[in-house]
Amino acid sequence: MKNSGELMPLAFMRPGEGGVLAEIRGLKHRVGEVGRALGDQKGRFFHPGRGHRLEHRLNNLGLVPGAPLKVVQNNAPGPIIVAVKDSRLCLGRAIAGKLMVRPGGGDPGGGTAGQSSRS
Repeated sequence: MKNSGELMPLAFMRPGEGGVLAEIRGLKHRVGEVGRALGDQKGRFFHPGRGHRLEHRLNNLGLVPGAPLKVVQNNAPGPIIVAVKDSRLCLGRAIAGKLMVRPGGGDPGGGTAGQSSRS
């Protein structure tokens, strides 16, 4: 596994690996070129308000920065199943690629995925 200080996209993690959600990237969409707006200056500028619906939806599902998570299933080309708190979430690869995780630490489900505590 990589150094625990590095961030990696959730989409690249293997089943059984866990970590802490550090940030959600790609929420700002490119609006245009700065050169068009400011003359000769080159570069890009971003609209700060874009992507708020995705961030709000992920927050409601429990995917907030600092939340521990664990990959349950990651079979290409299908979706990724992630354990967050006491839930299992199925995420598409595009969304999982925007979730930056700090690998290591924690069992978010409070036990082994798929096992029941009843006897």
